[in-house]
Amino acid sequence: MKEKESNSIDRMVINQAIDYIFNHLDEDITVDDVANHCAYSRYHLMRMFKEDTDEALYQFIKRVRLERSAWRLKVEKEKSITEIGEEYGYSSSNFATAFKKHLEISPADFRKASEQMVEQSTFSHGLSLDDLEDAQKKITIEYLKPFTVLYERRKGNYHNLPEEWCRFLEKYEYLATEDTIYIECTIDDPSITDEENCMYELCQTISPDHPVLKERPDILTHDCDGGKYAVYHFKGFPQFLFMVYQEIFCRWLSKTGNQLDERPIFDIYRMVREDGYMEIDICFPLK
Repeated sequence: MKEKESNSIDRMVINQAIDYIFNHLDEDITVDDVANHCAYSRYHLMRMFKEDTDEALYQFIKRVRLERSAWRLKVEKEKSITEIGEEYGYSSSNFATAFKKHLEISPADFRKASEQMVEQSTFSHGLSLDDLEDAQKKITIEYLKPFTVLYERRKGNYHNLPEEWCRFLEKYEYLATEDTIYIECTIDDPSITDEENCMYELCQTISPDHPVLKERPDILTHDCDGGKYAVYHFKGFPQFLFMVYQEIFCRWLSKTGNQLDERPIFDIYRMVREDGYMEIDICFPLK
């Protein structure tokens, strides 16, 4: 029992550290900053982080910062490469060097390749962003209300999602009601992050006043902001989801003049059949 309790506490601390890093990527944070935030010694936190994620804490900070900058090169076409690099603490030359060392491509070539990937794809789901009127039938601008979720964070290949969802649903079935909504937050873009290192969160809505949250501090929760979202109403099979995301990132945003803000992108599950067909709302936060 003590070992299980210790593991739960360790996982809470690791998630606290990751949240802090995500929220301060545009600052010059160090391992000491993260350790101080978590109220742990540098050595203890680094050891826990390595054991839990199989990645050194300082390397995680560097990797995520570079990969987030790559994602912004893809979606923020109105900003120059130099501007984006500077926002993550890099000079122009240092950014190009670090970026190419990690992603094996220059920032300029990456931006060009991300645009060509969608233009040259044989996208067969039915979304044609060359016809914005047709796109508006699938994408609506909505204002969502705030909500609270319990969640578990995972790191690994998105292809493992069905199995992970089965474990998650079974584990928290006792907290579900007829009003429960199931939400998935895919944090990394697998066209940028190594497929085996992609991070995601499995979530289900819960009342912030639910008594189990006081009894079980090991259950992790998020308060999710509401606000303005572009919602893509996806109906189809999961193999098409990757290109839907790329269409939104690489084409729809720039064609419509919309811009993403810092809130997470998430999927709301509406229906999933045994054969894999699904109906989900993909929610992109807009400024």
